[in-house]
Amino acid sequence: MWQQRPGLICLALVGGCALASPARGQYDDEDGGGTAVVIQDRQFSMAHEFTLATGTYPLDAFKKGVALSGRYTLHFDELNAWEIVGGAYSLNVDSGLADLLRGNFGVQAEALPELVVVADTNYVMKPLYGKFTLFNSLILYQEILLAGGLTVTYWSDGSFRPGPDVGAAIRFFVWDWLSVRFDLRHALVMNGVPFLDPNAQVDGVLYLGGGVSFNVGGGA
Repeated sequence: MWQQRPGLICLALVGGCALASPARGQYDDEDGGGTAVVIQDRQFSMAHEFTLATGTYPLDAFKKGVALSGRYTLHFDELNAWEIVGGAYSLNVDSGLADLLRGNFGVQAEALPELVVVADTNYVMKPLYGKFTLFNSLILYQEILLAGGLTVTYWSDGSFRPGPDVGAAIRFFVWDWLSVRFDLRHALVMNGVPFLDPNAQVDGVLYLGGGVSFNVGGGA
């Protein structure tokens, strides 16, 4: 009799597992018959955005540009915006490469025009928005921005060089009226029409920067 009990106990456990229904997690609002909400509305909405930033134009090996820039962006909705005008002034700092070439190798570097002013206008799309916690105590709201449009640059030789530009940015919201953003922009500008003008030059203009944005007319 006692030798048969372990077999009966095992049989009872197997039968209980077969008849048991799988456990299911429950949302807080299921007791009231509601539906769990997975996607939340945005915590912050943008309207008129004024941005002040600083950054660098790093592509010139002889002169590194320290940029002071400002932008105005009109936000239509949660996805679309128009960066109506953006402008930057480049303070060009000698990198010391010309002196190095002249002193060590006796090579005189060619004097090239320097970037002075950049103006642009862009369509902005905001496809990603979310939040995460910092050290499990502070909630940070952020969004990713993608931009594309037209740029006009002014150089130290007096030339104006237009061209297309693309970019991306990430924004961290501080309050409903203040956010911090970091931008990357790249433009291809030219002083003539390629394939038509044999002397046309195409230059890349890369901008890396960060700044603060003030939101007017939006809210939380």
